[in-house]
Amino acid sequence: MLILDIGCGKKKQEPAAVGLDRQPGGSADLLAELSRFPWPVRDDCADRVYLSHFLEHQQDALRVMAEVYRVAKAGAEVIVVTPHFSSPDSYTDPTHHLHLGYHSFDYFDRDGFPDFAYHAGGFRIVERRLTFGGNLLLDNLGRLLAGLSVDFYEKHAAWIFPARNLICRLVVVK
Repeated sequence: MLILDIGCGKKKQEPAAVGLDRQPGGSADLLAELSRFPWPVRDDCADRVYLSHFLEHQQDALRVMAEVYRVAKAGAEVIVVTPHFSSPDSYTDPTHHLHLGYHSFDYFDRDGFPDFAYHAGGFRIVERRLTFGGNLLLDNLGRLLAGLSVDFYEKHAAWIFPARNLICRLVVVK
């Protein structure tokens, strides 16, 4: 089983993963400029791919996800963790190019936008969830509102009760 951790930084998501990053001195097993395509990874080789706090740093999310699709096997699991757009972690980091919301991953779902011109399908969304920080009252209110309706939460309450991270688990459909 091959596990890839794209943009692994100093700590891989799983110790057995093969880490890719552009920065020396971290946990990367393979140094590569990940904004250049194709990545130095063979086609259809990965059983699981992690993109933890990586996607928001990329200028072309559709190209990154196309590359993930290329290197992943059919049925591979792809786990994306990114700051939610309402999180201070999203908008205070000047290296972040993207600020993603709950429905941002619909663009990668094979059934989400079958006729949409920028569709980057080839994935099926298995799970999506927001995480919140540790404030007992405020974070629980945000969690409650998001649980009742994520659309209402993002449109009306996200800036009052900001989420921390957005986690999306996808499966590759080939």
